[in-house]
Amino acid sequence: MVAFGSPVAWAQESNAPAHAQKPVTRTETTRTTVTRTETAKSAATRVESEQTPKPAKPPRAPRAPRATSPEPEAPEPGETVQVEPVVVKLGRGGRLAVTSRIASIKVKGWDKDTVEATATSENGPRQLKAEVTGDPSRSRVFLYVPATSRRHDSELQIMVNLPRYAEVETLESQNGDIEVADLDGGVAINSGNGSVTVLRVGSLKAASRAGEIEARNIKGEVTAKTFQGGIIVSDVAGRVDVSATNGDIEVRNAAGDVRATSASGDIGVHCAKGRAEVSSASGSLTLVGIGGDAEASTASGDVAFKSAIRTGGTYRMRSISGEVEMTVQPDPPGFTATMITYSGEIDTAFPLKLDSGLPAGAKNKQVTGRYGDGQARITLDSFSGTARIVKGTAAAMKECNR
Repeated sequence: MVAFGSPVAWAQESNAPAHAQKPVTRTETTRTTVTRTETAKSAATRVESEQTPKPAKPPRAPRAPRATSPEPEAPEPGETVQVEPVVVKLGRGGRLAVTSRIASIKVKGWDKDTVEATATSENGPRQLKAEVTGDPSRSRVFLYVPATSRRHDSELQIMVNLPRYAEVETLESQNGDIEVADLDGGVAINSGNGSVTVLRVGSLKAASRAGEIEARNIKGEVTAKTFQGGIIVSDVAGRVDVSATNGDIEVRNAAGDVRATSASGDIGVHCAKGRAEVSSASGSLTLVGIGGDAEASTASGDVAFKSAIRTGGTYRMRSISGEVEMTVQPDPPGFTATMITYSGEIDTAFPLKLDSGLPAGAKNKQVTGRYGDGQARITLDSFSGTARIVKGTAAAMKECNR
């Protein structure tokens, strides 16, 4: 007999088979079998899913290209291109507009009722497009050179024949000259870095950033402005209003009033039948043959007036640093003259009945005196120069009648 807990008993228990240690029930065996079966089925399903290829997506239909208006290919340098001129009928009351970045523009009036325009460069003809808008009684023709047509161009030029009765609404070029001639209607011009020349048109409004403006034989008014460049205007039937920031101004033969201003430049007005108003911050002023009243003022420069004065007229001339001289006819109507200078002299060729004055040689001199009935009013003011009234010759007073 072996006692429980003895070494022999422990050895017998340790050498017993493993399945004898804990018996397995039927229920546990069934659960294990089911679990293994489900695991196998799941793995088989996963393998089958991985081996079965997915159906491919149907390819997308290619997008149709956008409909665009065909643009001509830019010609290579030296290539000759056949381009038809633009021809558009334009009735009375019609308007023209032309714009370009680099082209020079030439517009000339003719006796036909159509607009005919072409564009050329040193490489030959170039395409020119026209857009017509508005109703027939007030239609507008807009001309321009497409960008693709000027890629290789230099010295591009737009030439337009226009009915004489048509109005030029605007001509614009950033880097080209502009010329207009022989039109009865008005003309408006905006130029960047080119010159402007206008001959024989109805009226003119012109502006230039850096270029000369010249206008001759204008039937109506002239308005012109330039930032860098001079202005020449002659033979104008209407009013003249011109200004230059840095440039000289010359106006000749104006039938109406004249207004001219310059920040830095000389100004000359010759033979104006109306009133003349002239001013410059730095420049000399010359007025000859003025039919109406006159006013001239400059900060640095001389002022010279030579004209017959009229009964009851008003004339004011002033310079801070320069002489002021007024030459009138030898037998003028009566006038009252006020002559002022700080450090210069006062001189007159006509005997004045003095109303007031200072002794000769004194500083800050001012003299007021009458000649004849004293109806016309003359004021000459020079801070550091001479104020003078001169008796001119009869022949000199007829300069504008020649």
